[in-house]
Amino acid sequence: MRTLFVAILMALAVVSCKQDGQSIGTQESIVGKWAPTYELFDESTQKWSSIQTLVALPTYEFTSDARVLQNDKPAGDQDCCGFIGNKYAFKNGKITFSDFKICPNVSCYALHCDGWTVRKLEGDIMEIAQCPGGIMRYKRVK
Repeated sequence: MRTLFVAILMALAVVSCKQDGQSIGTQESIVGKWAPTYELFDESTQKWSSIQTLVALPTYEFTSDARVLQNDKPAGDQDCCGFIGNKYAFKNGKITFSDFKICPNVSCYALHCDGWTVRKLEGDIMEIAQCPGGIMRYKRVK
């Protein structure tokens, strides 16, 4: 009985390690236009909640030639803090940006952002831990 218990624990450990080591998608899998679902993940409650805002949240588009657009315009040109650039790379579940607009703002210096982490990418749904910000859910625009 003890041997069976140890075997089950080892099998669970192997499965757990395998899942942690897997990457989320490829650069090609995020290519397309993504619209916000107006949902934000609350890490303290581990639940999604609707965002009540009077302002439209931006759409993002990741192109096949590694450009990133925000509301159909180069994203980096709209971000004076340098959190989002006009180009991107996607590897191991992490979106990193480059080709930043240079216009440092004093209020930006307190924040550090090294890209966005894709927490889930299944079909037409993508959940991203954005910097700055929280974990947002997006739906692919068809």
